[in-house]
Amino acid sequence: MRFPGRLGAPAIGAAFFMLFAESAAAQSGRNLYLEINNSVVQNILLSVRDQIRAGRPVSSPGRLGFGAVASDFDNRNPFAVGPFDAPFRALAYAKAPAAAPAPAWLYGANLAGSGDRSMTWGIATDTSTVTGAFDVTRIGIFAEGDALTFVGSGATSWSHQGGLLTVETSAPATSGTLAYLNGGFSADFTSFAGWTRTAASIASSPLPIIEASSLGFTGNVQYRFDFPYSVFIEPTIGVTYSEGYTANFGSKISDMTEVHAGARVGTAMRWMDFIVQPTVSASAYQITDSNALGFTGPIIPQSVIGYRASSRVAVIWTPNFSSYLEVRASGMAGGPTKPIPTYSMTQTTGLQGGLRYTWN
Repeated sequence: MRFPGRLGAPAIGAAFFMLFAESAAAQSGRNLYLEINNSVVQNILLSVRDQIRAGRPVSSPGRLGFGAVASDFDNRNPFAVGPFDAPFRALAYAKAPAAAPAPAWLYGANLAGSGDRSMTWGIATDTSTVTGAFDVTRIGIFAEGDALTFVGSGATSWSHQGGLLTVETSAPATSGTLAYLNGGFSADFTSFAGWTRTAASIASSPLPIIEASSLGFTGNVQYRFDFPYSVFIEPTIGVTYSEGYTANFGSKISDMTEVHAGARVGTAMRWMDFIVQPTVSASAYQITDSNALGFTGPIIPQSVIGYRASSRVAVIWTPNFSSYLEVRASGMAGGPTKPIPTYSMTQTTGLQGGLRYTWN
């Protein structure tokens, strides 16, 4: 924390209240910057899994298809992919996925932008984020059909809260993800680091600048089941742990552990010469442990329960280029309301779009 200049007790008290409120919100499962980063990473991994599972050369030798390709589809049914026309064959595929091609490298470049609005105690906070990411995949690690993917990302977020208390926050962040895929099974682990700089004022009177930093770690395990008409269901379960610090990872001020579980449902269809992949996902989370400023229990409630949901449409324009648009919402569905009134009413809605180019 940095407090420029000489400030009176009321201003310092207000600054500490802001820091506490922001930390409390983050520890309640709505660390928005971490959620945005995880959303980008999961969209990248979803595309990578589709590419690897397609496992067929297209356009030119040695180049992997971007998900399903035109030859996969049954011309009698634009929703059906040939290998899954029979229900029993679809179930068999989930147990014994088709082998991938010979070991190969796959590379991807990604750009995503998003806008989110959070409502807390009736106060709106608008956040804009730009994220760039790259991914590298090695196909054929322990067997012909498995793969290991690394995703690196860098992002910058800006948020604004208006009203009597005006708050402007900038938050650069970076992350690294390692994911393993083998048939329907996949697992991923992400580490996240972020820095925030918050400038606030009350009735045009500036308050102290607050600088903070955070670390986050998320692990997920999924299994994808394929069904006829190119439909798939992918249950997932995972854990997130995050820590809050003063500026540049100085003194630790908070930590939080969250468990979450949900599922993703999607399909693929042919539209003109393009492939369209709609996907819907939903999950629930619960805070299982939290601490803030050396206190535990009632200071930051541990029984907060929340939800996350999203709807995504991806379009594969060419074997190497695709885009997606995602609408999402998250919030607190229940939990204690003390010591802060309406503590469980925070809700966030957002829109995210992304572009991806891949080569090998």
